[in-house]
Amino acid sequence: MASNTLEPIDPREAYELYLNDCEGELSPNTVEAKQYRLGFFIRWCEGEDNDGEPRLINLNRLNGRDLLRYKAWRQDGITTVTLKTQLSELREFLRFCVSIDAVDESLPEKVTVPSLEPGENVRDTLMDPDEATAILSFLEQYHYASFDHVLMLLLWQTGARIAGIHGLDVDDVNPEEETIELRHRPEQGTRLKNGADGERIVAVPETTIAVVEDYIDVNRPAVTDGNGREPLFATTNGRMHKRHLSKHVYKWTCPCQYNQPCPADKDPMGCEYTGGYDSAVECPHNTRPHDIRRGAITYWLKRDVPDRAVSDRMNVSVQTLDRHYDARSKEERAEQRRQYLADVALDED
Repeated sequence: MASNTLEPIDPREAYELYLNDCEGELSPNTVEAKQYRLGFFIRWCEGEDNDGEPRLINLNRLNGRDLLRYKAWRQDGITTVTLKTQLSELREFLRFCVSIDAVDESLPEKVTVPSLEPGENVRDTLMDPDEATAILSFLEQYHYASFDHVLMLLLWQTGARIAGIHGLDVDDVNPEEETIELRHRPEQGTRLKNGADGERIVAVPETTIAVVEDYIDVNRPAVTDGNGREPLFATTNGRMHKRHLSKHVYKWTCPCQYNQPCPADKDPMGCEYTGGYDSAVECPHNTRPHDIRRGAITYWLKRDVPDRAVSDRMNVSVQTLDRHYDARSKEERAEQRRQYLADVALDED
């Protein structure tokens, strides 16, 4: 398409049109993931250039050099996997932009997406048990039975995905049985990644149930959501959105939040990442919600819990667990097998 046939459009307007178009075909979780990945490009466009002006106010003017500048800006501090995912999303967005006469038809192919080495798409980051203990100890001492205390406690104890935590209701907590039930209710806006197959009942310690009960009795707002359900993680307006739940996680995994030294030796009083939940998201030393899940899974495996039991508890196949979640070293696995087989031999004697 020749540039003189393009229709001027603001980057954010095109972004919103793209997301609206996706909503009719994709799940809410997928649309939200697209929104997150593309958000960096939109913020780059709206950021200031050397003259103090927005970098790009009309997508028609986007060119290959701009894409290269964005790639250089975005790749700082992130993995090749993350960069590949976000640039692939940008290419897909630009193909949509071609269809609405916003960019030249040759532009999407000018997005250079990095290739990955074998095995590079397996994440190696996870929450360490010591980190989890430090956070939970701090919250128990200074913010007992608060929203954040219960959120971090259940993420670590259940190893659930953030979508599972988001969908919890008050009546999913069973104090008598000391369990938390995760349910798939798509017609009411709360989904599990694996649908009905992801539904499960997770046993938790008595002490965890006590904290959750105290939160419900004292600190949880007495509200219902639009479906008449009582969300466990509620604001005064109803069920908290998954995106905001994640922001709470990012905040409480910043080391300075739970009285730990900053890895960059910054003063929290002057740090740009301590201004609030949105600022904490950008902190390079926080932990993703999914890395809490990986840490919890590895923690259970290191305690000699059988793979099948961990697989059922965390709703992940044994194959996926082994490839993407199990962070034990080969030596640790070998030692645990040796001890297990030795115990079996003793039992047979």
